[in-house]
Amino acid sequence: MANRLQNESSAYLRQHAEQPVEWYPWGPEALEKARREDKPLFLSIGYSTCHWCHVMAHESFDDEEVAALLKEHFVAVKIDREERPDLDQIYMLACQFFTGAGGWPLSVFITPEGVPFFAGTYFPKQSGYGLNTPGFTEILNYLATRWHSERQALLKNGQEVVKLLRSMEQARPVDEVLGVDLLGNAAEHLAENFDHENGGFGAAPKFPTPHQLLFLLRWHQRSGSDIALEMVEKTLEKMALGGIYDHLGGGFHRYSVDAQWQVPHFEKMLYDQATIALAYTEAYQISEKPLYAEVVAAIFSYLERELRDGEGAFSAAQDADSDGVEGAFYVWTRAQIETVLGQSEGAFFCHNYGVSEKGNFPEIEGSSVLHRVSNEEVSTESVQKLASSRELLLRARAQRPAPFIDKKVITAWNGLMIVVLARASVVFKEPAYLELAETAAEALDKHLNRDGDRLWRRWSAGEEAAIPAFLDDYAFSIWGLLELNAAGADSTFLERARHLTKTVNKFFWDDQGERYFYNAADAEKLIARNLELHDGALPGSNSVMIMNLLRLAAITDDSNYKKQAEAALGRIAGLAAQTPLLYLQYLSALDEYLS
Repeated sequence: MANRLQNESSAYLRQHAEQPVEWYPWGPEALEKARREDKPLFLSIGYSTCHWCHVMAHESFDDEEVAALLKEHFVAVKIDREERPDLDQIYMLACQFFTGAGGWPLSVFITPEGVPFFAGTYFPKQSGYGLNTPGFTEILNYLATRWHSERQALLKNGQEVVKLLRSMEQARPVDEVLGVDLLGNAAEHLAENFDHENGGFGAAPKFPTPHQLLFLLRWHQRSGSDIALEMVEKTLEKMALGGIYDHLGGGFHRYSVDAQWQVPHFEKMLYDQATIALAYTEAYQISEKPLYAEVVAAIFSYLERELRDGEGAFSAAQDADSDGVEGAFYVWTRAQIETVLGQSEGAFFCHNYGVSEKGNFPEIEGSSVLHRVSNEEVSTESVQKLASSRELLLRARAQRPAPFIDKKVITAWNGLMIVVLARASVVFKEPAYLELAETAAEALDKHLNRDGDRLWRRWSAGEEAAIPAFLDDYAFSIWGLLELNAAGADSTFLERARHLTKTVNKFFWDDQGERYFYNAADAEKLIARNLELHDGALPGSNSVMIMNLLRLAAITDDSNYKKQAEAALGRIAGLAAQTPLLYLQYLSALDEYLS
């Protein structure tokens, strides 16, 4: 029997609709059941293309024993983090508070009032397997017992989390001068963390961090720092050579499990394609290196081929797994390549793309993730030969079982795609990119605009748009509209940007705190009202709004925009001084203000 997730729009929730667990979506029904039966809620938060979410689903949520334990002692709730980032932010912070770490699947236990008291990420069904973590069934039994016998002690840490969240809501600014020293301090921190051999920052696992690179490009322009530019170019070139880049189909995978960018975690997220393409585009503005233009064109080609819907908007993500195996769609054995290309051409390709008999992908014996062995110039004949081989292999790969695509359209992520398409249309003098951006903007306006005043978060073809939009939906949409205006598109895009800014200021602006809340004033009331001040996988939405205000001030000559931007800049400056690497989008906005 299907559970209550069967009629949900979210692909992630529907993936769990046939499980024996009595799942509820987040909402009044689940919360009321928990209150009525005096049970805690178990929240499982993830997303449709999350590999470890799939693993925990197969190990635990498909299991009758786990389903029975959950039904007896808890109310089980599934949440798509991409649709409800507000819930994800609150309970991820709780997980980090409890454990010092986070990730997905996020597994959180809360009271019917929403107070978290236990959290973690992936748990195997039973302890062991070489993992230093308790098994999920052990956790369920332990928490069920303590809920009835030692509830107050169990809830103590959760009450501290609520205090922390609410104190952040009321946080006062730390005095800090809005000066160039803040920018230089951040550049020094990035240099200290830079991997001079492989590019990127820190050790494995290694994530693309485009807002770091975009800040460094601005610092290079301001200060003339050659080191800043070297960090950007080294990172972009190593990423383009590595296995994190899909050399056949274009686009970037989520992150690399090693420091060399060689073996990725294979899901492809729309927001990564947008922000990474923006970094390559802006780097091209300085260097005009052909590689950067090639990578951007390949990203856009992938998006058009795989993620663009019939109306011009872009789908959210493509899974890491196919046939239940992560990476199976993307990796190759030497024999598979020679079958497609022939022995001679196959050997030449394998030599250039690091394919060996042993392989470099341990999950599938003898398989390799394609990566360029060297970036040294080769003859025109060799370039053409490799391009022809890539095309043949791409056609052959298309016959494999393809990874699932989550076709929901997320407003914020599409806003970012509009940003980079519009910018790239100017940088590369390519009208087709501007056409893609305009078509996407019109699709968003058609399906995700609520009566011309408010935005929705998510839309899927054949279904009504749903979930009131959050700050990032507005901030990235406004950014995209301003980029369209800058690229010479119809002037109505500027008017839309001004109108949406008026809406954001009405429903999200905190007059007392002089910054934006993540949730609208009339949104569902949670245990705290979110503030997204620092960067995460995406640039911080407050920082993007500051940039939008500064650009609107410059375009319209309306000083009110600048005054508001100055107020928000002052509120966040102290935080950026203390932990600059978390506030690089803010520092890019500060750079624009100082300019």
